[in-house]
Amino acid sequence: MKFYVLILLLVTSAAHAFTYDCKVKKKLGENNVASDAELKKWQFSLKIHDLPKPRLERCSLETSKNRVTCDSYDVDRVVVDQNINAKKFYHFSSQFDVQLFRDLSFVENNGRGGIAFGKCEAKL
Repeated sequence: MKFYVLILLLVTSAAHAFTYDCKVKKKLGENNVASDAELKKWQFSLKIHDLPKPRLERCSLETSKNRVTCDSYDVDRVVVDQNINAKKFYHFSSQFDVQLFRDLSFVENNGRGGIAFGKCEAKL
């Protein structure tokens, strides 16, 4: 099953809609690296909704609500990069992008000098 998910990852088609739940394993800022304790506390994650109208969600702990909440963003452009076997999702007004690789690893460029890395799980 995992092999077929990986093959379909780079196929852009309305017939194949996936959601990827992605957990941040490493987060780098301009002047800092998030510790394991910070990653655990803030529960950073990302959801990629690879649908006919793609959407991204950035999630983390909202302390005032004592739960994880997500901000949702419509994707302005999707590009399949055959050179690095990745699908790139761009949101222009917030100046961030997410690259999803065949092995379901991801890189998020948050547009403010920080990047996050991690692994995703595909869901139909």
